Amino acid sequence: MKQSIVPQERRKFVLFGKGENSTVLMILVFFFVAIVFVQLISGAAAGKVAYPSFISPVNLLNIIMQVAAVGIMAMGMTVVMVGGGIDLSVGMLTSFVTIFIAKAIIDWGIPLYAAIIMVIILSIAFEAAMGWIISRFNVEPFIITLGGMIAFRGIALLICNSQEISTKGALAGLKKNLIEGAKGPSGLSLTIPIYVIVFLSITIIIWWLMKYTKYGRRVYAVGANRNAAFLAGISVKNIVMSTYALNGLLVGIAAIMLLSRVNTAIITVGQNLEIDVIAATVVGGVAMSGGKGNIWGTFIGAILLGSIANAMNILRLQSEWQFVAKGIIIIAAVTAGAIVQVRQAKVQQLKQIK
Repeated sequence: MKQSIVPQERRKFVLFGKGENSTVLMILVFFFVAIVFVQLISGAAAGKVAYPSFISPVNLLNIIMQVAAVGIMAMGMTVVMVGGGIDLSVGMLTSFVTIFIAKAIIDWGIPLYAAIIMVIILSIAFEAAMGWIISRFNVEPFIITLGGMIAFRGIALLICNSQEISTKGALAGLKKNLIEGAKGPSGLSLTIPIYVIVFLSITIIIWWLMKYTKYGRRVYAVGANRNAAFLAGISVKNIVMSTYALNGLLVGIAAIMLLSRVNTAIITVGQNLEIDVIAATVVGGVAMSGGKGNIWGTFIGAILLGSIANAMNILRLQSEWQFVAKGIIIIAAVTAGAIVQVRQAKVQQLKQIK
């Protein structure tokens, strides 16, 4: 009975075939083709015919590095949203984590490993507390996490006194190039830092958790229909709370990876980050209503949004156009996904009639 309420579509791992991932994948491919075409036309107009830099190995790796932190947070957001929730606090929680670590190792004299353990525990505790309130009192996650976002911002500002703090390279080890000496066709050095491997590893782990474990099936069941999940014997309240706790763990890890890149903790490091995280998740096919979506769709969505920012920089367009492009992509992806769902529903109805 428990498995009967789990959406059948989540049992299939569809990445390049028919399914929800095909929509965002096609948009990603179309975007790549469009940027390459623009680069070729621009080069021809300038009297130069060169290999498009956008799809060079160096730049593709650069895109993955740029989206690693957002991608890790998007994995946690996917779990939360599949379970029927949402979290607006991830951006300011990221700022809190980075500032806490920097302050701990620079000003408080706490060893790096101890600071990381402490802030991870705090991140999980904060998110679990919000999840407990949301699940026990049946309140809107939008409001509770909005309050959490404001609170985390205030705590972070109190810790750093509204100043930036340099880590002085304390997390430089996470930027170590695992393919030192490797070069692309153009002769430029290729880079795969440790935090990229962490991103890819977490993606695989969360995919496995959501696809092959009882916990993953229960999260989908809760997001699809909480009443049915409860009648099936699932502890709905604990499942909802656990999704936020898991999200807290992943936000903590992502913030550490981000701090290793920027090397400086400041309140703006996580500002508006929740927009990119939620956008990557929604573009990847995760339903706002819960019960639908998968990790690989979110992964592609994160790559797509990172590619937009990267392409805008390569084409030397104003940063304001990034917001326009991201907005259009989000609308296009969600609309295309909705159209596909409507068509699939009509096909199913016709099959039942026949």
